[in-house]
Amino acid sequence: MNFYFHPNPEENPVLSAEESSHVVKVLRGKVGDNIAIMDGLGNSYQAKITDPNSRKCGFEIISKSTLSRKSFGVHIAIAPTKSTDRLEWFVEKACELGVSEISIILTQRTERKKVNLDRLEKKAISAMKQSKNLWKCQIHDICRFKDFVVKYEHADHKFAAYVETGEESLLQRKIIPNEQILILIGPEGDFSPEEIDILKSSNFELVSLGSNVLRTETAGITAVHTVNLINQIGNSSYQS
Repeated sequence: MNFYFHPNPEENPVLSAEESSHVVKVLRGKVGDNIAIMDGLGNSYQAKITDPNSRKCGFEIISKSTLSRKSFGVHIAIAPTKSTDRLEWFVEKACELGVSEISIILTQRTERKKVNLDRLEKKAISAMKQSKNLWKCQIHDICRFKDFVVKYEHADHKFAAYVETGEESLLQRKIIPNEQILILIGPEGDFSPEEIDILKSSNFELVSLGSNVLRTETAGITAVHTVNLINQIGNSSYQS
């Protein structure tokens, strides 16, 4: 069964215009048909259509279930790519993989200074429904690099992907299972020397994602997948 998104279905049992159009016009939903709803906060609802209006489809909740958050979380802070399509692709795929937070950071070498948060939010919702992940990824507003580093100065388990020296440890060797992980991904051209000094002084650990040079969005996906894999396998041999 397809899921539909509604941030507060118990207080306002009417789907958005976009969701209503899909239920009524595309799927030909009618009174009494079952639908599944998620609120992005770990709750799913079984409901029945009461008013098959293509602009504001009404429903009645039949049952509710709740899924606890995973024991670990991944927060990716990423410089916006020059191509908006590539950034949106990253958000969509990262959310399918279950990333908990995404922050957009402006670095010295960032070429794109603005992003369309509404479009990124829609990508996050679409990915949540696609993957049937009941927890929606938080998409944070664009933030300057230095401000972001200061904000998370006292966070634990924080890393920055970097490939310049060849001496960085692989990310998978640094991940502690069942913990909250923060990973910074730099722009095309990587972080500047000044930014690397700032990261080091703020106790961010520089890590490698492998020997290949990756695009920004590929690096972000690799980081998310790596954290997921280590947590799912739980193999102590990765920790060395």
